[in-house]
Amino acid sequence: MASIGGDVAAGSERVDPIVARTSPTGWRVWLTYLATAGRLRLGGLGLALVVGFGAGLLALYAFAALAEDVASQETQQLDMAVLLWLHQFSSPTLDAVATGLSLLGSELLVVLVVAALVALGYQRRWGAALALVLVVGGAELLNSVLKALFHRTRPGSVDALIAAQLFSFPSGHAMVAAAFYFFLAYLAWRVLRGWQRWACAGALLLLVLLIGASRLYLGVHFLTDVVAGYLAGFLWTDAVIIGSHFVALRRRAASPQPG
Repeated sequence: MASIGGDVAAGSERVDPIVARTSPTGWRVWLTYLATAGRLRLGGLGLALVVGFGAGLLALYAFAALAEDVASQETQQLDMAVLLWLHQFSSPTLDAVATGLSLLGSELLVVLVVAALVALGYQRRWGAALALVLVVGGAELLNSVLKALFHRTRPGSVDALIAAQLFSFPSGHAMVAAAFYFFLAYLAWRVLRGWQRWACAGALLLLVLLIGASRLYLGVHFLTDVVAGYLAGFLWTDAVIIGSHFVALRRRAASPQPG
């Protein structure tokens, strides 16, 4: 990498360890940039970290409050009312649409993850590729742990290779989809400009909502399962993004300063 400016299309990528397009040895040049010309940008990054950390705390509090209500069965009446209301719209066409949307939170999501990793590797965005693996793999693992912890019975039967996935809370489709597509929305927001960043991020967030709605329509999850999945998925992705920035800042602090 001859220079940061020649290897990165947008200025914001220079201070973002996730979307930075570098070779494996390019991190040294990136750190040098942070220690010199990037100081002003680090001020804005600090504000972004504070906002992200605050959003993560709010998501954590909301998830804990919702989990407590679910454990005490305070949400059961609402959950059943939502399922009964959706059932009146049942039709073969909607069944097919809901099944397709549901696949975008499971089998097809795996295909998209592989495609994203290939694209990020081709663009030499190694930080984004590593973060993506942590986001999706961690969300899957965390979801299994939470399901095994709460042991909530599903409203409808499903087939699952992992025993914990037979439980309902939180929704695995909603949680993994929220983690993955929110991360893609974050990348789009950092890399794209103008109306494209709004359109791409908005479309991805809408897709997350539709995937959750499909799980409700198919009758395999309660409303609180899906909401909890959204909160947990966002919280995990937020933690990975913030963690990557703090690791980068520590690397900068440990690197030798120019004379």
